[in-house]
Amino acid sequence: MDGSVGARSFRTPESQRLDSFVDAAFAFAVSLLIIGGAEPLRSFTDLAVALARIPAFAFGFGLIVLFWLAHRTWSNLTPVRTGWTTVLSLAVVFSVLVFVFPLRLLAETATHYISGGVLPGGRLMSSLSDLRWTYVIYGAAFAILSGLNAGLFLHAARALRGLDAVAHRNGLQWASTWGIAMVTGLLSALVAASPLLGVAPWLPGVTYNLIPLGVAVVTWRKRRGV
Repeated sequence: MDGSVGARSFRTPESQRLDSFVDAAFAFAVSLLIIGGAEPLRSFTDLAVALARIPAFAFGFGLIVLFWLAHRTWSNLTPVRTGWTTVLSLAVVFSVLVFVFPLRLLAETATHYISGGVLPGGRLMSSLSDLRWTYVIYGAAFAILSGLNAGLFLHAARALRGLDAVAHRNGLQWASTWGIAMVTGLLSALVAASPLLGVAPWLPGVTYNLIPLGVAVVTWRKRRGV
């Protein structure tokens, strides 16, 4: 077995405590996602309304899990913790706890719109200005979280340079992927702040489809050595 791989599999008590704290914070963020839309059930109608929120919750849950998996992947890539990686990890915790609020609002609004008004969420926003600022806040939070992930992976790639070629390359690839996600979040926020929102209120959300496209282009260029 490669010595560097063995070193990367070893976790110090400090790294274990930090990772456990981050995991607990993501679990709490999921709880906020549920509690934010929860109301006391007094009748079967209330139960039906609560169940109708499941699609929006599933969307938000999936996105939070995506960010959690990114931190776990980084943690497996390099268990060594420095002061800088600790700051970045704590910034991820803070950001995801803020991110959950615009996420819930946007998720319920989106599922209401996609379902043709069948699912709840139609009264969460009363004007185009509400939608604009929700998109802007969401895009900024998404960009910040993505940027923090990019920073963590870039730091890991630099630390692993000359020690583990495969892990170094993986770190750079993940940093590139989250860098694309960060730029996309900023672009979505800019689109939401522009007059384009009045013409196409769905455009800031569709902008996030650029992430897999950007990743595919970068991967293709690397394979061709461009």
